[in-house]
Amino acid sequence: MHRPSKIRVGGTVALLLSLALLLSCGDFFVDANSIASIALSPVNPTIALNNSAGTKNTQQFTATATLGSLNTQDVTSASTWTSSAPSVATISNAGLATAVALGSTTISATDGSNKAQTTLTISNVAVKSIAISCASGSLNCTSTGATVTRGSTVQLTATATFTDNTTQDVTNSATWATSNSNAATVSSTGLVTASAVNTGVANITATFQGTISPAFPVTVQ
Repeated sequence: MHRPSKIRVGGTVALLLSLALLLSCGDFFVDANSIASIALSPVNPTIALNNSAGTKNTQQFTATATLGSLNTQDVTSASTWTSSAPSVATISNAGLATAVALGSTTISATDGSNKAQTTLTISNVAVKSIAISCASGSLNCTSTGATVTRGSTVQLTATATFTDNTTQDVTNSATWATSNSNAATVSSTGLVTASAVNTGVANITATFQGTISPAFPVTVQ
């Protein structure tokens, strides 16, 4: 007659134990709107001490947070930025590093309890040229240009060649521009978006440390 009661008691104890275990592991769970981690871009860049104008070069860093929901959020302006060697490069509250002397420094961004770091190297080499190319997997895109349909996108990359013949991907560091925004626009990361209405040709350029690339034509059909 008492067996059902014993089963209920046993089930209650198991439930309480499970709840206690979950509560004890609370630190392992991140709220959907809380920051789980942050990452810096670009990663371990190298810039020349001076640009073609003879002034000190700069490098813009961005901090991207991954939330508990796995969505991402730009926290560049919300982060606290530091340089481990201000005598090599300083960094502003907005993540803009300015070269001071040759060497390397660790750039850190902190948002709450989350921190990310990368190494910035200041070199005596200068940018020799910038080349735009198609990102891997881009359709209808060649080394001489891209042809896209209205409303579509194409990802471009920018590669810098330095005077010592080394190369560096500067897609996220370059300043992108379009000659014809009515036909296509380009984002700060080289993503070209064709107009949903207009056709035409937009010449895309990328500028890095004062050096501008040859125009890369994107034809919108």
